[in-house]
Amino acid sequence: MKFFFFLSLVFISWSVSAQRQFESRYIDSSQYVSKIDSLNDLYGENKVLLPEYKLVILIALSYYPELSDADIVFTEKKISTTLNSRPNLFSLPFKHRNKRSYIIRINNQKRDSVIHLLSAPFNAKVGVFAHELAHIVDYESRNIFRLFSRLLDYVTPKSKAKYEKEIDTIVIERGLGWQLYDWAYFVLRHSHATRSYKKFKRSIYLTPQEIRNLINSHLQLKNNLK
Repeated sequence: MKFFFFLSLVFISWSVSAQRQFESRYIDSSQYVSKIDSLNDLYGENKVLLPEYKLVILIALSYYPELSDADIVFTEKKISTTLNSRPNLFSLPFKHRNKRSYIIRINNQKRDSVIHLLSAPFNAKVGVFAHELAHIVDYESRNIFRLFSRLLDYVTPKSKAKYEKEIDTIVIERGLGWQLYDWAYFVLRHSHATRSYKKFKRSIYLTPQEIRNLINSHLQLKNNLK
């Protein structure tokens, strides 16, 4: 029964996602506040959520129905970037990949030169969480050997950029391209990040203009298929 319930959830979520794909320029948090309990019932199972980010995380999760049962812990840590995601290493040797657990860490440093996630617009927050969840979708598709091969993608800037831009493309394909655009725009134009960090972001991730171009390409393809 649980399997058939999951299939129904995936079908309904994908149907809704297909209807709103490439069309939601802004996500208005006020429209979701009253729905937070139902969102939590659908997408919050096996998740450890931080209260200040709960709504934005649940909205991002709603675009990834295959992660509805995934074990994900959201936590704050002192890290060198704004967010990062990774498998829980203790879950890798002993569990099937469908039973892995994951950690998404949020930077809690308070220095002026560091991007503070709480200061980002709501739309941008959805975009950056969507990026991290896309990493988990990628991890879930890999066996343990192919998962460790992902570490090799971080060996050189070129391979890392290729990997991260693939993840950004997943976000756009899921219908959260404008949210990703707002995150990239915030980081490069409105954050207090250092010049070197912004240069790094431009070289590794899709730029706002690249995101806009991909959104338009997907929208044109969608219209051609009608």
